[in-house]
Parts: sequence; structure tokens; C-alpha cells
Amino acid sequence: MILTTIFIAFNASAQLLLPSIFSDDMVLQRNMKIPVWGKSSPETKITVSFHGQKKVASTDKEGNWKIFLSPIPADSNPQEMSIESDDDKIILKNILVGEVWLCSGQSNMQSPLKNANEAKKYISEARDCRIRYFQTDRYNFKPYECDNCSGEWKVCTTNSVKNVTAVGYFFGLDLLQKLNVPVGLIQIDFGGTIVESWMKADDLQKWSVYTNELANLAKYKNHQKFKYYRKKEKEVWIDKLKKVDPGFKNEWMNPDINVSNWVKIKLPRAWDTKYLKGHKGMVWYQKKINIPADWNDKDINVNLSTIFGYDVVWLNGKMIGMTLDYFPSLWARVYKISGGNFKTGENTIVICNISSSGRGGPCGTKPTMRIYQKENRRKVIKLTGEWLCKKGYSGADFPKIPLSYTVVQNTLSVHYNSRIHSIIPFAIRGVIWYQGESNRHNSESYKDLFSTMIKSWRDEWEEGDFPFYFVQIAPYNYGKMYNSAFLQEAQLKTLEVTNTGMAVTMDIGNIKNIHPKNKKDVGHRLALWALAKNYGFTNIVYSGPLYKNFKIDGNKIIISFDYAKGLKTKDGKPLSYFEIAGKDRKFYPAIAEIINDKILVSSDKVNNPIAVRFAWSNTAEPNLCNAAGLPASPFRTDDW
Repeated sequence: MILTTIFIAFNASAQLLLPSIFSDDMVLQRNMKIPVWGKSSPETKITVSFHGQKKVASTDKEGNWKIFLSPIPADSNPQEMSIESDDDKIILKNILVGEVWLCSGQSNMQSPLKNANEAKKYISEARDCRIRYFQTDRYNFKPYECDNCSGEWKVCTTNSVKNVTAVGYFFGLDLLQKLNVPVGLIQIDFGGTIVESWMKADDLQKWSVYTNELANLAKYKNHQKFKYYRKKEKEVWIDKLKKVDPGFKNEWMNPDINVSNWVKIKLPRAWDTKYLKGHKGMVWYQKKINIPADWNDKDINVNLSTIFGYDVVWLNGKMIGMTLDYFPSLWARVYKISGGNFKTGENTIVICNISSSGRGGPCGTKPTMRIYQKENRRKVIKLTGEWLCKKGYSGADFPKIPLSYTVVQNTLSVHYNSRIHSIIPFAIRGVIWYQGESNRHNSESYKDLFSTMIKSWRDEWEEGDFPFYFVQIAPYNYGKMYNSAFLQEAQLKTLEVTNTGMAVTMDIGNIKNIHPKNKKDVGHRLALWALAKNYGFTNIVYSGPLYKNFKIDGNKIIISFDYAKGLKTKDGKPLSYFEIAGKDRKFYPAIAEIINDKILVSSDKVNNPIAVRFAWSNTAEPNLCNAAGLPASPFRTDDW
């Protein structure tokens, strides 16, 4: 049973509800108290039965309830959980008990197994039903803390595993093989995200740079407020458009308007025709379609594919959707219409496409631009081909998009609000994290931001300082604007936070691809930390060399490391990417030698050295590692 209902507008007659993190096929954390929670009628008795336990609680005046199951040892035998109220009952099936980890971050965590090296091999071998994953809906952007998010647990099979996080899967696979207990992976990620989008709004208050944005977002403090302001702001925005755009002013969305002076155009196509080239502002499109009689009362989806810029869409003069968010403007537009809200026979679709840059137009692929029945996608009406179009407002100074429609992937706190908060306090062993590429612009703040996030998540979960293992970003040619070594340094310094660990990836990146395909080693290196620190494996080297301190010895600088046993070069060649500088602060390529698991660094051009840097560039792919073959992290001895 998968329940994805968002908990809003709850009342006394409401049914028994669970957040979607509780469903068939889930994995519960072993040897730890297990919270189970949900909603029902106010002041109602709730009974939860699982694994020989029966726990009873009562809902409060708002209908909320929560109980804690006592710790349970690992169990690979599928179990059922019963949740019962006075007049309702839910049975969850095929539940295992084992190790549960949250897998979060940006695109390198999101990157699916099907895109990893040797994907076909690992997908074909995915036959152990003891590894499962929960994926949340990525596109639920909310500026307030949500009680629930849509998602579902899936057993990793050859059919389902291809879409799971590759890093998380290889991490989980290592745990499964070493521990021989079920593994649950909670996947909550989103590509291109800044760490601030994963943090609580209250935690961001201590940075003044966020004060104004947080203040502007504060009015959307719950679902009702957000819904109210979103409606109000849309109405105000459209009223403003009527003053500048002839289309809104003269109601070009009306199916009966005179279109004799509209221009024919074939879609999909960008604003690159003779008529539209160089235009900035608004372009209106209209198309007549016929909906068959047997579609009556069927739910349908209007898929306009990708539209560059923003859009507002009408069917028969009634608005069916609008996309005013920047990032969604790059995704497929799919607007849903329930049965009875359209007519059979002739219908009129109108699109107002808005772009201040001149990069506009419905530009998706032909097969995806269509109308189809929700329950039968083979029932299709093509939307490609001839449309009519007409220029509206010309210019880039149209009314500002309403704030409530600009809540997107990098809005402050949006991923914490929409998804992380909704699964707390589901019992987990810890977190693995792969993020940082999108914070190169403020690397000087990243260590404090990231450390604050870790502490805040731990505080919210109330499980103590659970393990938090993260991946240091890999080498990539980001260009000259930002040096990713500063972000890598911030990640290195985050190891000062209790019970954290870092997987270094300097040797398995791809300077031409920000999404390197070697995700197996990434997952494995994260698993080494967990196996050594959390599961009692004492014969494991879990980290590569990490800078410890330095000492000036004449014209040389001696570098000491932690995790340095058996220092060597991975390729058997001389050490690479060491630089040295004197009082003039000019760095020169250095000669580096390994002596008794320390590094001696020198250069003929620097007689009196005072500082050393290692792998201090976007594209450095150094060869220093320890006896276990784990690479060294970039570092510097200066703070210039």
C-alpha cells in the first residue's frame, strides 16, 4: 500500500493516513527504537502491531499520532505491519529489518545506476530482494515544512534498480555483502542544488546575506498561506500583464477571437522564424483540435513538451496551467485535466509563451507533444504540426514573475522543507552525501553552512550524532572563474565535525564530465567509513592521506599526513601537483619525495619556502595515495 497524500485540510472525519515513507517493501532500522506516525481522527486510539509487538497511542486534537516500536534485530523474513484506528486499518506487507541510510545531495548522488560504468552487469545481477530503496518526488518545491512527500519503496530488481542512485546502490551493496542484513536506501537528491536549499530556514538566519530572501519567503509559512498568496499574486500579475500585453488585454485566449492576421507556424520550433527572430517578450500560439466522443469523462494530460521561457496555457478559454518557475521552464510541460472539464469535438488550445531573452518557443521532441488519456497512453492526439501565432508584448520589461511562482530547486530551504522534513524522524543509521559543485561561488562559507546543516539534521532526528559520510567533489574543468580546490578544502575542514568521514575522488573524476561514471569506487569508499566506524571491521583502511601539518627544513618543507601508512604514487611515477612558495607568495611547481611516509617538497626557484599547495586547481588529478590505494585530498599550508 503506497499512500502519497499530503497531510492538509485534515478534519474529524479523516481516514487513517500514513506518510509515504511507510509502505509495502520498506526496510526498518535494526537495533534502534522505530518511530511510526501518521494522522487520523482527533482523540482516536491507534494500535500498531509489528514483529510481535503491539503499541498503542492516541491522536491529539489535530489528529496527529506517533508511537515507538522497541528495537528489533535484523530480519530478512518479510513481515507485516498493522496500523489500526477505531474505524480504519492499514496493512503494510513485505517489510524487512536491517540497515537504513539516507542518500542525499545533488546530481552525482542522483545519477542512476543505468548511467554508471558496467551498468548492464550490475543491473543484470540485481536479484537480492534484501536491498531496497525509497525515492521521493523531486519536483515538489514548497517554501514551508511539509508533513509528507510523495514517494515509494521499491525492491531492487533488474527492472527497478536501473533508476536508483548509483553511489547509494554500490554503498548499500557493500553493506549487504559484508553484513548479510537487509539494506534500505532513502534517496532524496536533486541535481544542481546549493547546500542552502537543504538547510532549515531558522539555521540560515545567522548569515545576513540570506536575510531578505528568508523574510520574503516567511509569509508562506504553511500550505494554506502558500495557496492563498499564490492565487493572489497570480491575479495581481495577470492584471499587470493586461496593461502591457495586447494578448491579455484583448483576451487572445478566447477561442472565438479573430485570428485572420495570425501567422502560421509549425511546432515544435524555437523563435527562429523570420516572423519571430529577434523578438523578446510574449508570443501567443493557438491550435484547434478534435477530442473524440469516447474520451468524454476521461482524465487527460496535455503534454506541450519543453518550452523555453515561461508559459500560460488555456483550453477553450479556461486556464489549465502556468509555468513561471525558471528551472521548470526547462522541463516538459504536462498539464492535467480531469474528466468533464473539456468538451468532445472541437477544442482550442492557446499558449502564451514569455521570454525576456528571446530564447523561446515550444522546442521539445515531436513524439512528446501530444494529448493522451491518463489511463491509456495509447489514446493520443498529436499537437505537432501547424499552429497559429502572434506577437504580443515586445520587450524585456514585463511585470516581475510572482515570488510564489519562483520557488525552485535552489530556493533557500526548499529541499529540507519539501522532503527531508517529511521523513523525519524515520529511523536511520546515518547519511551519505554527495554535493558541493554548486557552492563553488561561496566556498569560503561552505564549511560553516555544511557543518550547520549536519548538526541541524542530527538535532531534528534526535538520534544523536549519527554518522554523516560525504564525497569530496571530483576534478572537473569548471573554467577560470572559481577554483574548486577551495570547496574541496572546505569539505576537508568539515571533518572537524564529530562522526563524519570523507571519500576522496581525485583519482576517479573526469575533467571533461562533471558526472564521472565510476560510481562504484565512490560508493565503496563511503562504505569503508561505515564498515570501519559503525560496524566493527577493524582491518579496514577507510581514508586516503589527509594533511596533518608541515615543518620548514632549510630549503624544503616536510608534510605530514594522517592515514599515511605506505605512501606511494598510484601510477609509479614521480609525485605530481605539488607547488611551493616563498615570501613573495608565488607558487612554483615543486619536486616532491616520499620519505618515511612523509613528503619532502622543494624547488630550485624557492630558496626559503614558507608554503606548499597540493592539487590546487580545478583539473588536478594527482597520484599520491597510501598503501590501500586511497587517494590524498587536496590541501594547502597557507591561508592566502
